[in-house]
Amino acid sequence: MIRKKQIEKPFEWDPPAPSTVYIKIKNIPYETFKTRLNQGLVTTDIDQIRYRLERHIYCCGVCSKYINGYCIITNRRAEPGWICKSFVPKEEFIYLDARSARGGSEGFRYLSETGLERDRTEDKGEAGGTETGGEKGIYEEGVALYRQGRLRLALKAFDRVLEENPLDFPALYHRGNSLLKLKRYEEALETFEKASEIKSENAGLWTNMGFALKKLERFRDSLEAFEKSISLNPVQKNAWEGKDSVLSLVNLCEEKLSEYEKTLGKNPGDPDALFETGKLWLRLGEQEKAMQAFKKALEVKPENAEAWQLRGKILFKAGSEKEAFHAFEKATRLKPDNPEAWYEKGKVFLKLGNLRAAENAFKIAADLWESKGFKTKAENALESIRRMDPGKA
Repeated sequence: MIRKKQIEKPFEWDPPAPSTVYIKIKNIPYETFKTRLNQGLVTTDIDQIRYRLERHIYCCGVCSKYINGYCIITNRRAEPGWICKSFVPKEEFIYLDARSARGGSEGFRYLSETGLERDRTEDKGEAGGTETGGEKGIYEEGVALYRQGRLRLALKAFDRVLEENPLDFPALYHRGNSLLKLKRYEEALETFEKASEIKSENAGLWTNMGFALKKLERFRDSLEAFEKSISLNPVQKNAWEGKDSVLSLVNLCEEKLSEYEKTLGKNPGDPDALFETGKLWLRLGEQEKAMQAFKKALEVKPENAEAWQLRGKILFKAGSEKEAFHAFEKATRLKPDNPEAWYEKGKVFLKLGNLRAAENAFKIAADLWESKGFKTKAENALESIRRMDPGKA
């Protein structure tokens, strides 16, 4: 009897099923997965995993049994993009793709944070030049601190990287995420906007910009950011959920706006209806309509401190610093215990180059927020002083 010589078949792309990947990164029994599946709780996650498998994003490079290019499960040297059904996710792989919200991350469960290490490799040779070993080490230190929730220290690390290379996209991206979690929303938005000038096709960037805009109650702009993200990568649970939440807020604003317009149809000079209409137009991104509404409201009721403050914000954003200062001055005189008005007033002083007045305004805002129990906002106001002079507390 002649035995046929067995020829070893070459290893082919034979990835695990999306359900297997889900079970592994969540570390749950199959029965738990089956229950979640029947309840419709894992559909989006499974679609995301399938999307990643099709593009070889889940590969041997994320397996804890992949060592120096060698797979100790299959006893083979793994080629780029390979993965087997028995892969074991690395700890950081689980962290990035399956962690739950906790501590300071509450409310940002869907923040896009993956892919930066890969982006960083791709960015070599692009804008900003090749990174130095020291710069890379500082960046990695910042990422580690960020993952540990030590956000202020992480922020300092990313700032050091950006001092050497202001066009470092991953550092800008992570800096924005850190600021977002620290509830410094305006700074986060500014950072994301700078990053978008470097790499405008990054879906995660637009997702996080959407969250920052939502926190700033710029709902229409937030919706556009989420839609941009989805157009770049349609399989994103975070972007879709962000879009849905903002869309409901936009619809609510439009419904309330319709109600106030009916009220104004009966009484065009109602100052409270005019004021509320202005706030709604502001949330919908209609700056000019909001300005006109606040102007009319103040003509009838000039003692409305909040209307002066919001009018000042619009003017400041439009580059009319002196008019904005006048509006904030009126707001603080009418309501001296309004920390928002003092903080905005400090920003105008800073823009006009009056550092001493800016510092004083920020300190007043910090003290007022502290007395009202808003410790994060108070810390943010003090941080504005530190940025003016690192020696200031």
